[in-house]
Amino acid sequence: MKDYFNCIEEKMIKFLTKISFLSLIIVGLVIVYLLFREIYSLIILAMQPETGGNYYDSLKGILSFFIFFEFLTLIITSLRNRGHVSLIFLLSLGITSLIRLLLTYHEHLMGVMLISSAILLLIISVVILKKFIFPNDDTDEHL
Repeated sequence: MKDYFNCIEEKMIKFLTKISFLSLIIVGLVIVYLLFREIYSLIILAMQPETGGNYYDSLKGILSFFIFFEFLTLIITSLRNRGHVSLIFLLSLGITSLIRLLLTYHEHLMGVMLISSAILLLIISVVILKKFIFPNDDTDEHL
């Protein structure tokens, strides 16, 4: 009876793993579509006459492009490593996202201070991980 349940467990794990990979591929394709859509909108924006608000729109578009690119890199890394993603890579993705938010957010000083504090906390976390958790690891596997 125990072998029967172990067999069912293994089949269920394989089935859920395949669904997970299929979902990652679908999300990756959606991100590729959004990436090209962002490139198209940046090209259209670059061809418009110069206006004051055009600068901030193009900055947001460029930063969004890089965020989509980072998420696509995350999905590719996850697919290559059979679903495993480095914690340092996830922290660096969070730092990148918060820097994008900081560059486009100018409304309240308290919000800017909170975003800056969050970036500092994530950077400290990456330094702690590299110094104490993976001190002798010279590979880029955790980057």
